[in-house]
Amino acid sequence: MNFLANILGTIMRFMYEGLANLTSEPESISFYAISIILMTILTKAITIPLTVKSQKTQRQMQELQPEVEKLQKKYGYDQLILQQKTQEMYKEKGVSQIGFSSCITMIIPFIILIALFRVINDSGRFVFNSNVSMENISTNFFWVPTLMKSDPLWFGLPLATSLSQFAVSLFNMKTNPAMNNNPQMGSMNTMFLILPLVYFFFFRSLPAGLPLYYTASSLIELIFRVVMYFFFENKNVPLEDKK
Repeated sequence: MNFLANILGTIMRFMYEGLANLTSEPESISFYAISIILMTILTKAITIPLTVKSQKTQRQMQELQPEVEKLQKKYGYDQLILQQKTQEMYKEKGVSQIGFSSCITMIIPFIILIALFRVINDSGRFVFNSNVSMENISTNFFWVPTLMKSDPLWFGLPLATSLSQFAVSLFNMKTNPAMNNNPQMGSMNTMFLILPLVYFFFFRSLPAGLPLYYTASSLIELIFRVVMYFFFENKNVPLEDKK
């Protein structure tokens, strides 16, 4: 994890120095805070192709649901045969049942969050590559005096993290029929709605730089998912059959 922390720290230092050489630092938001936001945009850009592939696969599987129901009626007496026929049908339509890309889009942000915790806790080492005194570097973000300590306001960044993640979960549930029509997803949907509340208490005691990163990440993801949803809905993208 130190290896990834060094990479993230180097990226933050590059962004920080670029901003410092470009313009003067605003009083309300530090270059340090802006660097975290810019790095969030960068990390989200890395997972965008995977997210597009995941959403496209989900849409294809939804369109093939009537075919799956036909197979269930025909081969429901034997689950092994049903599974084999279903896999053959998905393969014929060029749809992968493996949620690899979905897992990656969830795992990567979590790994980055853990590494970023080390970066923010020891920015003198990971970001500025020396044991410089961080007291000489501005790390404020509007009402937050320093992003290296917890947010002083209970309704600050931790709450913003909770609300933004709740919005992402709610949007996914409303726009994904599979999550609403599948009884087995009931407990999963409940977890998705409760998890943002857990985030609030989790981030309350952590350095404010972490909820800043997570809030920015959730907002970018929400905007991207909204755009992609209306793109697929309006364009009516057809299924792609493998030749």
